[in-house]
Amino acid sequence: MNFRLTDILETNDFQYVRIIKNGCTSITNLMKEKYGNENIIRTRDIYTKKPRWAVVRDPYERFISGLNYDLKKHDVKIEDINIKKIFTCNEPHLRNLILGNVSHTVSQIPYLMNNQVTHYIDINDLDIFLKMHFNKTLHANKNKNKIHLNIDKEEVMKYLHLDYYIYNNIKNSPFFWEWQHGRIF
Repeated sequence: MNFRLTDILETNDFQYVRIIKNGCTSITNLMKEKYGNENIIRTRDIYTKKPRWAVVRDPYERFISGLNYDLKKHDVKIEDINIKKIFTCNEPHLRNLILGNVSHTVSQIPYLMNNQVTHYIDINDLDIFLKMHFNKTLHANKNKNKIHLNIDKEEVMKYLHLDYYIYNNIKNSPFFWEWQHGRIF
C-alpha cells in the first residue's frame, strides 16, 4: 500500500489536492475554464500560504463509485475480481495517470497524508462551494455509466474502518468547510 499519493494542482489563488472519485474531473474542468490550462501547474510544494483544499467523500459511496468506474472502463465483471485486493495500490506510474488507468477504489487517506490541507469540503457541499468560488457548478461524471453491483456491503465495510475513522474526524475538525465559512479564495 502506498502511504502517500500526491496530486496537487496550483493556481495563483490556491492549491487543490486531487482525490480520484471526489469530483476532481468537474473541479479540474472548472479550474481550466477560470484560470486557463497554462496557469495551472502540478506541484508537490506544500510550503505556501495559499489555501490548500480537498474534497472528501463517504468511503463506502466512494468505493462503489470507483469500483463501478473501473469495472465499466475495463469491461470486467464483478464476479471475476477479488474484492480484497482492490483497497490498496502501489504508487501509480505517470503513464497510467495520464491514461487514467489507476485504481479508483483505493482509500482517500493516502491523498490526504502530509499534504497539510487547510480546508476539507464534503462532496455533498461541493455544488455550493463551486458556485461560491467558480460562479457555477459542473457534474462531469456524476452517475455516468453506472452499473448495478451485487456486492456484500458488510464484506466491503470490513476494509473501510480506518477510512471512516479519518472521514468522521475530518467532518468534526475545524478544517471542515461549511458554506457559512464563506469563500476561501
